[in-house]
Amino acid sequence: MKPLPLESDQDAANYSAYMMKIFRRSEDISSQLESFLQPPEMSALFGDDLRSPHYSVSGYAYSQLVVATGCIAALKQMIVRETDDKILMFASPFGAYALIRNAIDVAAVALWLLEPMSGTLRIKRRLLLGVDEVNKRHALGLAMGHFSKADQRRARMKEVAALAGLGEWNPLREKLPSMTRILGSLERHHTNVVFPWLAVWQLTSGHAHGKMWAQIESNELREVESTKTETGSQYRMTIRYGMLAPALLETMQLLEAAAGRYVYLSRPAT
Repeated sequence: MKPLPLESDQDAANYSAYMMKIFRRSEDISSQLESFLQPPEMSALFGDDLRSPHYSVSGYAYSQLVVATGCIAALKQMIVRETDDKILMFASPFGAYALIRNAIDVAAVALWLLEPMSGTLRIKRRLLLGVDEVNKRHALGLAMGHFSKADQRRARMKEVAALAGLGEWNPLREKLPSMTRILGSLERHHTNVVFPWLAVWQLTSGHAHGKMWAQIESNELREVESTKTETGSQYRMTIRYGMLAPALLETMQLLEAAAGRYVYLSRPAT
């Protein structure tokens, strides 16, 4: 792979200023969502929750959006230093992408849950997420040597499906799609594409799992003087703001799509 040209200080400054604008967009979403913590009567989400009060569609979607904005707020707190007269940004090549990966992951779940026009399909997706939650909690309990009530909880999911008017549909016989499939299906909602959402998730997942290919693909490598041998060299790695900024932008666009859908479904029908 041909190495990317080194990023200039001016490039880094421009991308840093752009990321500050994205952080403000996330803060705006967080403020807007506070008005819709409880969907009003006559809204689509109110109707969903009426049918499935114990496995609330709105509650789960809201929690995912809060996690997404929280991860972006944590990223800002981690890399931004504000004083009375200036804003400075210092980002390590490690950690930032893991927060972005977390944010894009939960924002994707929120949009996938909310995107159907049919309330019945939204409730089905909520129950599939509920089964996945039970299974993951059960796995943690086994690892810690704790007693698990997973079988009781799974049986309850079937009862909830029946109470929600889903007929013979059984959430235990369905499988939650992978994040790869979810992001692929959501791409049709994507505008102003810099990178596909799936590509951003793959890159940030590589960082979260400490994969060398992800570090090489997105960070800046400067050869350490006098370390070159016949088999390689030693490099000093720094973060490349020109990669971090578009990854953050795409995460924000996915978050805005999910939050916009949540707000739309929270408004009373006219």
